[in-house]
Amino acid sequence: MPFGKQTRSRTGRIRNPLTASRKRRDGKGQPLKRELIVSTALAIVDRDGLKALSMRRLGAELGVDPMAVYYYIPNKQALMDAIVEAVMAEIDLTADNPAHSPEERILGAARAYRDVLLAHANALPILLAHGPVTPVAMRPVEVLIGILRDAGLAPAEALAGMNLIAAAVRGAVGMGPHREPTHEEIESMWHALPANEFPRLAEAFASSSGPMEESFDFGVRALARGLLAGSTFRDRPA
Repeated sequence: MPFGKQTRSRTGRIRNPLTASRKRRDGKGQPLKRELIVSTALAIVDRDGLKALSMRRLGAELGVDPMAVYYYIPNKQALMDAIVEAVMAEIDLTADNPAHSPEERILGAARAYRDVLLAHANALPILLAHGPVTPVAMRPVEVLIGILRDAGLAPAEALAGMNLIAAAVRGAVGMGPHREPTHEEIESMWHALPANEFPRLAEAFASSSGPMEESFDFGVRALARGLLAGSTFRDRPA
C-alpha cells in the first residue's frame, strides 16, 4: 500500500492509515511520541542487538502500525541518528570539575563516555557508523574539547585530541568481553601459552593482577599526558 493512501472504512468514511496510526497508543497506553519511539528502538538494540531492529519490529513493540513511526522518524538514517543522540545524552556532563587537573578532567570525561557505551554495548556499531550529528549528541564533544582548550591546546589540537580520546574509549569497549575476566581466567590464559615462545606476554599476564578499569585508566592517562606534553601542530611552520 502506498504511503498515506486513503481507504474507506466499513462505515464508508475515508480513512488515512497514517493519521489513524498517529492517534494510537503503545501497549502500555502511552501516547506515541518521538522520545518513546527512540527509547523503544534503543531497548531493542540493547536486548537483542542491532540486527533485530527494524521498523516492523519497532512498530510491534510499540503496538502501532509501522507506518506511524515514519511520522516522527522519517527514515532509518534518522532513527540511527536518534539512537546515537539518546546514547550520548546519557553521558554525565556535570561530572567535570574545572578545579581538577587537565589529566583528571580528561580521565573523568573518558570514564563517563565508557560507562554509557558499556551500558549500551550493542549500540556501539551505530556510533561507529554514524557518529553524533545533532546538538544534543554533540554536547559531550563540546565539553571534552573545552577541557583540552582549557589545558592550553590550540583549537585544531583540541579537536584532534578529542577524536583520539573518543576512539580510544570506543576501542576499549569494542574489544570486549564486556564482562571483566576473573583472575583465574587470566591465569588460565597465560598458563596456556608456551613460555619459550611467548616469554614477554606470559610475563605480562602473570604480573597483571589489577582490574580492567586500571588498564583503561592507564591508557587514557598515557594518552592525556602525551596530548598535554606537546603539540603536533604547534611547531609546524605557518
